[in-house]
Amino acid sequence: MSKYNSEFKLLVAKKAIESRTYSEVAREYEISVCNVKRWMQEYKRYGDLAFEDGGPEQRVRDMEKRIADLEEENDILKKAAAFFSKYQ
Repeated sequence: MSKYNSEFKLLVAKKAIESRTYSEVAREYEISVCNVKRWMQEYKRYGDLAFEDGGPEQRVRDMEKRIADLEEENDILKKAAAFFSKYQ
């Protein structure tokens, strides 16, 4: 478990984008430059979702499940359309 909460990480990441250097932000919030750099990279990649519970990986898993569900629904609709087209 991280000692920094998601709101703090988001705040630091956004501040790092506005700031000239990572070291300025690190000094201001009394954290390491490595943390600032890592959090900003995650923010750039995932946006406001970067530090949500479960992380971006959970969002990807949720989206993959949604895609699978939609593909299954699509297959059912194709079979139904083929079935009903026989009786026209």
